[in-house]
Amino acid sequence: MSSVTAGEPASRVGRMFARLVNAVTGPRGRWVTIVVWVVLAAGGVVLHGRLGDVTAAGQSSFLPAHSQSTRVVSLLKSKFHGGENIPLFVLFDRPSGLTQSDRVAIGRIGTRLQRLGLDGATPVFDPLTTAGKDLLPRGLGLVSPDGQAAIIALGINAARRNAVSDSVARIHKLLRTATPPGLGAYITGPAGLAADLEKIAAKAGTTLLVVTVALVLILLLAVYRAPMMAVLPLVVVGIAYFVVSGIVYLLADGHLIKVDTEGTLLLLVLIFGAGTDYSLLLVHRYREALGVGAPALDALRQGTRASAPAIAASGSTVIAAMLVLMVASLESTRWLGPVLAIGIAVMLIASFTLMPALLSAFGARVFWPRRLPRSAEHHVVWTRVADLVRRRAGVLATVIGVGLALLACGNLVSHGTIGVGQGQIGVTNYSAGTKILDRHFPAGLSGPLILLVQKRDTEAVVNRLNHMLLVRLAAPVPAQNHGTNLDMVVVIPTGNPYTAEASARFQVIDEAVRQIDPGALLGGVPAENLDIQQANAHDTKLIIPLVLAVVLVILCGLLIAIAAPLYLIVTVVASFAATLGLITLLFTHLFGHEGLAFNLVLISFIFLVALGIDYNIFLMDRVRHEARTLGTGEGTLRALTTTGSVVTSAGVILAGTFAALTLLPLEPLVQIGTAVALGVLIDTFVVRALLVPSLTHLLGDRAWWPFGVTATREREAEH
Repeated sequence: MSSVTAGEPASRVGRMFARLVNAVTGPRGRWVTIVVWVVLAAGGVVLHGRLGDVTAAGQSSFLPAHSQSTRVVSLLKSKFHGGENIPLFVLFDRPSGLTQSDRVAIGRIGTRLQRLGLDGATPVFDPLTTAGKDLLPRGLGLVSPDGQAAIIALGINAARRNAVSDSVARIHKLLRTATPPGLGAYITGPAGLAADLEKIAAKAGTTLLVVTVALVLILLLAVYRAPMMAVLPLVVVGIAYFVVSGIVYLLADGHLIKVDTEGTLLLLVLIFGAGTDYSLLLVHRYREALGVGAPALDALRQGTRASAPAIAASGSTVIAAMLVLMVASLESTRWLGPVLAIGIAVMLIASFTLMPALLSAFGARVFWPRRLPRSAEHHVVWTRVADLVRRRAGVLATVIGVGLALLACGNLVSHGTIGVGQGQIGVTNYSAGTKILDRHFPAGLSGPLILLVQKRDTEAVVNRLNHMLLVRLAAPVPAQNHGTNLDMVVVIPTGNPYTAEASARFQVIDEAVRQIDPGALLGGVPAENLDIQQANAHDTKLIIPLVLAVVLVILCGLLIAIAAPLYLIVTVVASFAATLGLITLLFTHLFGHEGLAFNLVLISFIFLVALGIDYNIFLMDRVRHEARTLGTGEGTLRALTTTGSVVTSAGVILAGTFAALTLLPLEPLVQIGTAVALGVLIDTFVVRALLVPSLTHLLGDRAWWPFGVTATREREAEH
């Protein structure tokens, strides 16, 4: 990191950046900058309210284009009535047994559902009627074998935006007026789950925003003990967030990118976490300049220039890591990359323009009621930590390495994978209804499979499936297609269709069908889950080494070395492996979850590597600066002492923002939030505070191999 001097930087980029800083902090420029950002944010606020209108609907929207289940959806759209139809079950139950009047009322409800004109809905159907013995009037539903429950089934086209949530809301309204007293009524099946998740996600965004703002505000107050200094970073981050939301909306509305609910929630916590970190680093260098007696405006400009290399390198690393996601075959992962990259890019621009402009407008008053910092301010805690590293570097490196390896052993524990039907926390209409459905009907009914087979093979396929132990029932759907030789067969598998074991059963079913019809296609929500998991597994193996390679190249360019970047990468990977092992043990053994979210490894890796490298960049950039006068060994201790407080504060705030995800009733996000929060804390208090300084102190000038400290000093002089 460059020293804080009043002189102009030597490089062309440095001179251009210095002119930018002077412009945005000048008497007129600061107000122009603030007004421009406020106007952009005002437009972003309006568009943010419409972001839900362009979030992609239906999970098949994010499947690989050539996956089997995607082809089923395409054929359903072109050859059959409906499109991405997901089953919706209206479930009725009376523990004492359904009465005759109950059955008549349910039959009438089925008829009214048929006439309700639901957007994107298929006609009411009952795939079990061919095997059912106790049918409701008009064949609109099926009574359970114990006579206590009945279902009405139909399909909703999830590809039509808001079709599922709107249809479920209208059905709920009908049920409130048409259901007899004492008869329980629930909306279950994949469509019921989708509607509940949409409702939860809508509330989750507001909850997450409020909790994140409150948490960051409390942490900033604890760091600065100055109200205005705690509020300003939040203002900058909030304005940047709404500007990003507006950009994402415009791009999604123009069909240039896709975005889903998970992406918008991750965008929020990333911007608030990373943006607050950037503000902390800039203010830290501002305070340093004030501490040596520089006038407030000069100190601000010097501090902004001094913090720029580390902040820019950090942000560039995150952006590069996110853009690597664009090679993914799973589109939910692919489009997450540019959305998050746009967020960080805008946040960087705001950090170098809006934050200095606001600090310039308020001057040193932002630190009230605290006195201005003194140059003799002593970092007692971090001086002791540096002394520990000086005396016990080898012991610390060994003990921490062994500890991380032991935690990483948690990855050897076998665990399941959370499917679509398992990712919810709390009691909802869907979850209550699903328990009743599983009690009275085959478990596989909650997630039927859809087979498309040649007409000539339909009878043979149905007979084969109905003789398999893995299938509870297979039944052809009455033909509603035009000009095609395909038939649709609904398959009710045995057991829970959303478990990891179910995926293996589906593969056996698929292979059995293909022996009769090699061109048969298997679809439905459970099959989509299988395709999603397979695509994600492929993407994980491809993206992880690519991200590591990209980050390594950036580190080599920043530090003008190969040795230091290599062991920095190793420490971050070790930290990630330890975090994932700990998370596996926590969720599968301590918390009793059914498994881990299918994308936990990839998403948490991207965040932890990109953000974990950030803190190493902040430290090692300062080590590089100190090494030109003190040598690498002493420079490491000096850098640890001067950056320890601010980087640790940044780590706590970043961990806190991701921890806010644990308050959401969405199990995959709870796991991702916990993993990133714990990983950031391990990076902050163990890897960055002890392991990296110990390794660097042990290696000394060899850390800059093969170019040595001379290249580092020459690079430093350019700034």
